[in-house]
Amino acid sequence: MAGSRVSEAQTRGSHHCMDKTTMNLPRKFFFIILTVLALVICAWIGFEWWTFLKTPLVANNGSPVSFVFAQGTSVKKAAYSLKQQNLLKRPLFFVLFVRLSGVEYTLKAGEYVIEPGATAYKLIQKMAKGDSLRHAFTLVEGWNFSQVIAALNDNKYIKHTVQKLSTTEIMEKIGHSGEMPEGRFAPDTYLFSGEITDVDILLNAYSLMQKRLQAAWDTRAKNIPYHCPYEALIVASLIEKETAFTQEKPLIADVILRRLEKGMLLQVDPTVIYGLGSRFSGKLKKTDFLINTPYNTYKHKGLPPTPIAMPGKDSIEAALHPVTGTAWYYVAKGDGTHKFSDSLKEQGKGIRKYLKGR
Repeated sequence: MAGSRVSEAQTRGSHHCMDKTTMNLPRKFFFIILTVLALVICAWIGFEWWTFLKTPLVANNGSPVSFVFAQGTSVKKAAYSLKQQNLLKRPLFFVLFVRLSGVEYTLKAGEYVIEPGATAYKLIQKMAKGDSLRHAFTLVEGWNFSQVIAALNDNKYIKHTVQKLSTTEIMEKIGHSGEMPEGRFAPDTYLFSGEITDVDILLNAYSLMQKRLQAAWDTRAKNIPYHCPYEALIVASLIEKETAFTQEKPLIADVILRRLEKGMLLQVDPTVIYGLGSRFSGKLKKTDFLINTPYNTYKHKGLPPTPIAMPGKDSIEAALHPVTGTAWYYVAKGDGTHKFSDSLKEQGKGIRKYLKGR
């Protein structure tokens, strides 16, 4: 009896141990599977990460691609934009790499060129440095405002917002309501990257002209007959259209100012052309001088009502720092330069010599 009880107890104990072992097997198997799965996932992530770092956004035998990172764009949006351009396979890795690099808030807006063979890491480096593609827009000395707007409208890198606006509406849009636009914008080359509007360019050009004009006005020669900087701007525009030769500009400025002080007609041909507008045929005719416009300085004494073009720095300086000469007249010699005369008789000789047969 006692022996059989011991045997029963041993059997029960043996069954109990077997049950525990049997129960532990699925648990161990689960942890093994989980560990293997985790290792596989880690290996896959590692491989994908390595692939992300090493794979070029643009193939080595491809062509450069442009990527625009607009102002205010999030890194996530930029990453998915790259994916939409078929440049990036894993946008999440791009976001993660930017954040791990600590450059998320230092990336600079602009248009970036992705060269063949360049990786995402290379692009992120560029964006952090602001090494973006820069476009140039040039306003040419002597242009009028219509030419400025036409050039803005023709530039494909500039966002057009003023195409359908009148000159009055354009000036309102840049915050200078009531001002005439002619001559108010500085001729120069303006560099930009990324998205920029025509209004941005106009604001920069307006501001630069104000600085140039004020700087020249603050150091102006004594006893010049201007009442305000705007009058100097008008004269500078006349000088700009009269000659491209820097050395002649102070001489022409002197003639204009001397005639103003004497109350003489300025008789500046470019003012007649400007007043004619679209009626100008390309060459001044005698009948053109008879047309009465506010800009015809053969008919009206004093300055025209506005500038007639954008003057360059040399013309502004000349208008406010003329030489002191004795000439009252000048005539174009046909090579871009002028003959200056002290008397009407001498001027007549110059006209017969240089304008005969034209």
